[in-house]
Amino acid sequence: MNGYEDGTFRPDATITRAEACQLLTGLLVEKSGGGDYTFIDVPANAWYAAAVGEMTGFSLVNGYEDGSFRPEDTITRAEFVTILTRFPHDDIGTEQSFADVPAAHWAYSAVQTALAQGWVSADDADSTFRPDEAITRAEVVTILNRVLDRSADAAMAASGEGIRVMPDVPDTHWAYLDMLEATTDHEYDKANGVESWTSYDKETTELAEGWHNINGLLFHVNADSQFDRNTTVDGLELDRNGRYTTGSEELDSLLADAVAGVVTDDMTQMEKLRAVYDYAKETFGYLGIGEVDTSKEGWEIEQATSMLKNKRGNCYSWSSVFTYLARQVGFDAHAIAGTGVSPKGSESVHAWTEITIDGVAYTFDPQIESVYAARYGENYDLFMKEYGKAEWGYVKSEQTEPEQPEAPEADATLVSLMEKVYGDKPYGGMVMQTVLYDGMGADGMSRGLEWYLGTAGIEFEAGLASESAITSAAHSVVLLRLKDGADAEAAKEKLAESVDPFKWVCVGVDPDKVRVESNGDLICVVMDEENGDYYADNFLSFAVAE
Repeated sequence: MNGYEDGTFRPDATITRAEACQLLTGLLVEKSGGGDYTFIDVPANAWYAAAVGEMTGFSLVNGYEDGSFRPEDTITRAEFVTILTRFPHDDIGTEQSFADVPAAHWAYSAVQTALAQGWVSADDADSTFRPDEAITRAEVVTILNRVLDRSADAAMAASGEGIRVMPDVPDTHWAYLDMLEATTDHEYDKANGVESWTSYDKETTELAEGWHNINGLLFHVNADSQFDRNTTVDGLELDRNGRYTTGSEELDSLLADAVAGVVTDDMTQMEKLRAVYDYAKETFGYLGIGEVDTSKEGWEIEQATSMLKNKRGNCYSWSSVFTYLARQVGFDAHAIAGTGVSPKGSESVHAWTEITIDGVAYTFDPQIESVYAARYGENYDLFMKEYGKAEWGYVKSEQTEPEQPEAPEADATLVSLMEKVYGDKPYGGMVMQTVLYDGMGADGMSRGLEWYLGTAGIEFEAGLASESAITSAAHSVVLLRLKDGADAEAAKEKLAESVDPFKWVCVGVDPDKVRVESNGDLICVVMDEENGDYYADNFLSFAVAE
C-alpha cells in the first residue's frame, strides 16, 4: 500500500470499493481472467477495471441488481472483512463477539470469522465493531498485516537510517508500525513470530529539496530526497518524526493549527512568511501586561503560547508569536527585546522579531502595524526592514561579551579512546563532540563546564564530551585527563555528586544509570539509558592502553 506524493499516508481517510479491489488483488495467487462480469459504471479503461474483474471473477465481490458496481462508494468495516472471509482460510470458532454485531446482522458470520482468526480484536472497552462505519486506511493495513501474519521491525523503525517519514503519522500513532510495514519494501527473517528486517529500501519523496509545510507542520527534504529527522537544519530542530519542534508540545500544536489555516505548500518561502506575518498582524489584539522578564529562559515560548490561546498580548507576546510562526515556515527567527524608537525619536522598551536572510538582518513588527492602524489610523509597513530603514527604529540592548579563551585542539588520545568507548554500539542519534577547557562558556553564548560536568572545580589537562546533538534526547559521554598530581578518586567522587542526569529538562537519564569511572589519570562520565554500562566497561578495558 502506498502513500501520497507529499509523503503522507492519510490514515483516517476512507477507501472506495474500487480501491479495495485494487488492493486485494495483490493477495491473489492465481488470476480469474475477469469472468463474464460487466458493470454499467466500470469503463473498460478505468484504472481499477482489471482489479474489479479479477475480484468479481472469483466472486470475492459482487455488483448490484441494477448492473452497477458503485466503484466510488466507500467500503464499510463489515463489507471489508466479508470480502476477506471469501479467501481460503481455516474455519475456527470463538466464544467472543461484538455487542453491535448481533446474530441477526447480515455480516455476523464474516465478523465472527475475522474475530476468530485474529484479524480484528474485541479487546476494546465497549467491545464494539462499528460494522457500518467506513473503514480507514490505517484499519485496512492493520487488518491485512494480521491476515498475512506480518509485522514491522520496531527496533529498525526506531533507529534505522532512511526509515520512511510519514508527515501525517507520528511514531506514536496506534497503527504506525502497521503503516510502515505496508509501505516499505523490505526483506526479513522471522523467528518465534517476530519479524526482523534484514534490508529495506530507503524511502524518498518527490518533494523538492528544502522546507515544506504539510498540514501546518514543517519538514525539510535534503539533497537525497529524504526527510531529515533527529537533526538541526538552518537553526531549526527537527524531531524523530522529522517535524520542526519548539520543544513544547502545546506550542507545536497551536502553531500547526495556525499555519495550516493560512499557508499552503505551493507558496514560495517568502509568500509563507508574508502569510504568517499578516496572520499575526490581523489576528491578535493589544493587552497591556507590562514588561516581561526576558532574562528568564523560555520566555518566548511562554508568551507565544499565551498569545495563540488568548489572542491578546503586548509587544513581547507579538514578537514571540511571530518569531515562532516564522520558524514554523522555515526561517531562523529570533525575538529581540531592546528599545523601540518612534518616528519622532521617542524611545521605550520594545520587542520585535529579527530574521537574517542572505546575510542581512531584517526587523519585523506586526504589533506596531496592527495597533497603530486600529487605534490611530496610522499605517506603517514594518515587514522585513533592514535596521535603520524602517519608519520606526530598533536598537538592541548592548551586551558586554566577556572574553573567552580560544578552544584548544581536540586531544588525539581522548578522540581515539572515545571511539573505543563506543565500540560496536554507537549512539543511535546524532552526536556532537566538544573539547572541554577551563573558561569555556565565559561569553555567555555557549555552554560551560557546568553543563558537561556539573561543576567547574575539576582540574584537568584535556577533556572531550560526546553528547546528543538535540536536546530531546539524553546522552552524554565525557572523558577527562587530570593534571599531574590531581587526586583522581576525589575528582571522581565530586563528579558523581555534581553531574546532572536531568539537565536536558524534557528528558533525562535514570540516576542509577549514571557511571563515573577512573583509571589512572583518566576519568569517564557516562549518562545513557540503553548502553551506559557497555560504554563505561569499554572505558575500563581500554583506558590503560592509552
